[in-house]
Amino acid sequence: MTMKIWYQSMAPLGHLPRYVQALSQHAREVCGDEVAVTFNGASDHWYDVRTPAEMLRYPYVKHVIQREAIGFCRRAQAEGHDAVVLGSFSEPFLAEIRSILHIPVVSMPESALLTACVLAERFALVPLAPAGVKRVAALVARHSLGARVSGIEALDRPVTEAQLEAAMGAPQAVCEDFRAVAQRLVEGGADVVIPAEGVLSELLFFNGVRTIDGATVMDCIGNALAAAQMMVRLQRATGMGVGRRWAYTTPPADILEQVDALSAR
Repeated sequence: MTMKIWYQSMAPLGHLPRYVQALSQHAREVCGDEVAVTFNGASDHWYDVRTPAEMLRYPYVKHVIQREAIGFCRRAQAEGHDAVVLGSFSEPFLAEIRSILHIPVVSMPESALLTACVLAERFALVPLAPAGVKRVAALVARHSLGARVSGIEALDRPVTEAQLEAAMGAPQAVCEDFRAVAQRLVEGGADVVIPAEGVLSELLFFNGVRTIDGATVMDCIGNALAAAQMMVRLQRATGMGVGRRWAYTTPPADILEQVDALSAR
């Protein structure tokens, strides 16, 4: 292997075996044999019988659960991974993680939005449920791309990650629901439609949902993995990396050590 990528999901992957199998196959198709991809999820104990869609809608709960993403990503760097993918539309602690890692950190939603800018003048997003519309709109605003978005509309029949896992074996209803929503968004001006959730994107990809009435359906996971590969190659070939002057300033080693020691108490 010439490259190692750490893919950090915020779903409890131990609860989603079909999704994990699909991710592994997808990574082989996109990255080939020269890249080893490690898929890591949120600790299963956070969710018990609940789903991320249920839990992460609450700001405090989301903050507590997603803090562990920082430790996971630091571990990935320490273990020799060449890049990290934050594989979640919740985009956990992106600025904080980029500020302390020296390897590329790719956000799945950010990379999807940036690729959509290459593929279309206007694009739209489809979250799992109405509660996700506001969150996705805030994410788009955070990346200053609102002017390129023609619409954000949830699935007509909201689903959770657990229901999507079950639908991996019987995907027709979810695919039809997505197609119906996407068709409305395409008629509203979108030339790319982004499934704004990792499990949904994977289900659509593996069931051949590539276009809707001439508009492209984003493969969010394949795109994020390809973006990570590109950033590693650029870093190796040119030395180009994260700017450290403003948003992603790295703390001095002594301050980081002090904070880590206090946090461990």
